Amino acid sequence: MKKAIALCLALLLALLCGAALADVPGKPDAFAYAYDFDGSVLKQSTISEISEYGAALEEATGAQVIAVVVDFLDGMDPADYATDLINEWGIGSKDEDNGVVILLARGDRKIQIGTGTGVDRKLTGSKCGELIDNNISYFASDRFDSGMKALYIDVCEYMASVEGKTLSVGSSIQSNDAYRQDDDDDGSLFDLILGLIVLYIIVSVVFNALSKGGNGCLKMLFMGWLFNNNNNNHSSRNNRFPPMGGGFGGGSFGGGFSGGSFGSRGFGGGFGSTGRRSSGSRSSGSRSSGNRSSGSRSFGGSRSGGGFRGGGFGGGGSRGGGGGRSF
Repeated sequence: MKKAIALCLALLLALLCGAALADVPGKPDAFAYAYDFDGSVLKQSTISEISEYGAALEEATGAQVIAVVVDFLDGMDPADYATDLINEWGIGSKDEDNGVVILLARGDRKIQIGTGTGVDRKLTGSKCGELIDNNISYFASDRFDSGMKALYIDVCEYMASVEGKTLSVGSSIQSNDAYRQDDDDDGSLFDLILGLIVLYIIVSVVFNALSKGGNGCLKMLFMGWLFNNNNNNHSSRNNRFPPMGGGFGGGSFGGGFSGGSFGSRGFGGGFGSTGRRSSGSRSSGSRSSGNRSSGSRSFGGSRSGGGFRGGGFGGGGSRGGGGGRSF
């Protein structure tokens, strides 16, 4: 009798714990390749680019990749959450079970790739981890929009390559290599500007320190040619040190050192406009609260302007494949 009561209590506790866990969002009324249930992560431009890649992959291979952003999982394991999304939404073809979910839980700081039964031998757990690791720096630095875009493109390109396919996307859409090159260029430009500012401060400090002294050894060794105390000293120095001709002329650097040169007392010209380089495909779209998705097609609808038909959830399933990371 006691064992039976203990078993009933254990079952009741398990049911209560299960009820306390969050359910995945219900199957959307309109099909899209990206859903932002957090409402503040994905830019509209990013949603559009994800939709381009998702449609191109589905057209080329039949596989379906859906990006989902939530705030918290409320205690659910991210792998279970992604699996439930595939099964309850029916992501991928029912015959092929070739659906994939890229799940970001921003508040829980977890990223997960869930795979359908038909693709988990191609998009293995280790490969999912590798693709996430290649982009984890975006998520670790809270650049969630950039991270989701880059990871989604990587997944689509990998799945196409496994099938020997090449994705056909609009000419205005950047590849991941070009996208990362823009990030690298922006970072290099910032580092260069910061370095020039630091160099200017150091030179200014040395300049001021030496200008207060006499005609000492340090002054002659380091910056004696910058000082012009009087005409006699200037003439004397010209005999000892060849004149420094030229300087920084009309060369430019994003607006650049403009027309200035090293003259008799200091730096001429100055920093011009540098301006971070931007790409059309990375422009920010408008933000709104609530679930945001591309939402251009309903279940079973078609993509206008092309020959691709389909685009609805097809009833695919998953047994829990994939991989994930915390950041």
